[in-house]
Amino acid sequence: MINKFSKLILLFFAKKSFFFTLTVIYLSILILICSFTCAFSFNQRKNAFFTNAESVYKQLKKDYSETIDNFWQIYIPIVDNHSNVYSTLLDYFSTNPKSPLMVAETAELREALREIMSRDSQVQWVALYSPYRNDNYIMFNTAQSPTIYSATDFPYMDNMLSQSGNMKIYPLASMPTGNTTISTFALCGNTPSSMNGGKIIAGYSISSLEQIYKNAEISSSSLTYTLTVYNQLSGSPELIYQSSLNKKDDFSYIPKETTVQKMRTDDNQYIYIRSGACGNSKSILSYEISQKDLFFYAHKNTPTIFLLVLAFALLSIFIYALMLHFIAHEVNTIRSGLMEIGKNRLDYRIPTDFHQSGFSEIAESINQMTINLNENIERAYYYELKQKESELAELQSKFNPHFLYNSLEMLRSRCYQNGDVQTANIITDLSGIFRGFIGSKTFIPIPEELAFTKKYLSLFGARYRDQVQIRFDIDNECLQYGIIRNLFQPLIENYFVHGFKTSTEEKNYICFRGQSLDEKTLLFTVEDNGVGMTDDELIQLNNKLSEPIKLSTESYGLKNLQQRIQLFYDNDCGLTIQHGKLKGLSIQIKVRKLTCAEYEATKKSP
Repeated sequence: MINKFSKLILLFFAKKSFFFTLTVIYLSILILICSFTCAFSFNQRKNAFFTNAESVYKQLKKDYSETIDNFWQIYIPIVDNHSNVYSTLLDYFSTNPKSPLMVAETAELREALREIMSRDSQVQWVALYSPYRNDNYIMFNTAQSPTIYSATDFPYMDNMLSQSGNMKIYPLASMPTGNTTISTFALCGNTPSSMNGGKIIAGYSISSLEQIYKNAEISSSSLTYTLTVYNQLSGSPELIYQSSLNKKDDFSYIPKETTVQKMRTDDNQYIYIRSGACGNSKSILSYEISQKDLFFYAHKNTPTIFLLVLAFALLSIFIYALMLHFIAHEVNTIRSGLMEIGKNRLDYRIPTDFHQSGFSEIAESINQMTINLNENIERAYYYELKQKESELAELQSKFNPHFLYNSLEMLRSRCYQNGDVQTANIITDLSGIFRGFIGSKTFIPIPEELAFTKKYLSLFGARYRDQVQIRFDIDNECLQYGIIRNLFQPLIENYFVHGFKTSTEEKNYICFRGQSLDEKTLLFTVEDNGVGMTDDELIQLNNKLSEPIKLSTESYGLKNLQQRIQLFYDNDCGLTIQHGKLKGLSIQIKVRKLTCAEYEATKKSP
């Protein structure tokens, strides 16, 4: 089935360039729609990614800034000279300290450091540094008492001894706490001048920063948030926090930009980076993602869109091929029907139960055309037979016509000799009628037809004398046209045979009228006051006149006249029989306007 569809499509496209062009346009539109949809999806996901990344950036910045700001909360009990913390630290930072601390002093220091740590939950440890002590103490939030730390265990010792200032930020470092270590960054601040240059160092956990990053659920693995602090001694940034598992040591390429920038790294890789000051001018928070990862992240929906468009295109092609198959099948049905009709099988009828709109109407039109063609062929055949019969009758009537004319002339002369003028005139009219019946012209002027009609009526007038009144009311406009010969004779004969009333005091009446019906049509009316017909008889007679031509005896008389008119003119012309105004019948004859010259011109034209 698929191979058949494929061959059908290829054959159709090979022969129908118009449909091929439409298909190309359709597929081009689909490609454009797919491209625009993919580009829109790419921009949407890219913007959504940076929006989400920016939101995490702001949360990290806010958390870090609050941590730095809260560092000064630790100093509240230190600067309060009425607090226990102040007095304990004053003794600790004296220029002549006791070392090591006694048990009571250790307990007081423990309470003082716990008071300091309680002011910020992110504080993991607090260390004290006095330049006058050989041993300094540190206390972890999980320990029971402060302990002495050495320069080898405390990673910030060298920095604290060499740097000065109100507050210093130290990078991320590992702090040993017994059997484990914790990663913290540190804030260092100077004590009041009364405490002889002592310093307090607080270690802060990065768990809150990590929690912010984890809650974001960012799917890109290459997105990395980095928080660094500038080291004045080394002249380079040092790491405080980094979200990536693969931590980097080189942060020299991180710029201070307020918007996302695209840049190339030292290894010729393009990245998108956003960075800025965080907490203070020494700290820089940034996030970055590789261009490659961002490209694949933003194009996550592209394969789905492409597959959907491809499926839609394939479905459209399948539906198109299926419809093409059905159309071709139904077209072949009509074509086969036409071939059968072309074999002179005019009784063949094409099926009309098609699914495609319009094909049923085409088949019905072809069937109706076949019916009409068959009727026209039968009518032409019948007319040809009638023509041959007429020619034969005319030949027979012309066989030695002079004998008939001489005989009638002899009878007319004897009637004149015997004084019977009336009979002589009747014989003269009869001779003229015979000459008219065997005339060679089919189409004659209307005045000539009227003259012949008057001669024909004179014979009936001689028979019925003054029992019939004959009238003619023909418009002058009608006299310039021609008409088929012997048009009124069948109507006259029909009237005197079927409608004439012999036993009545009312005088019989027949009237011939002629007028122009419109620009193309003449209307003749033959009206009488004869016996007439019932309604049923009139309907039956009109139905017989409209029936197809048949080779039977009923084709004579009015039926013959109806067929002669429609064969010569067309089916719009012919007889219509109605009830007359004077009890009898009113027979209307509709013919086309045609002069004798126009008729002769049509006979000469090829």
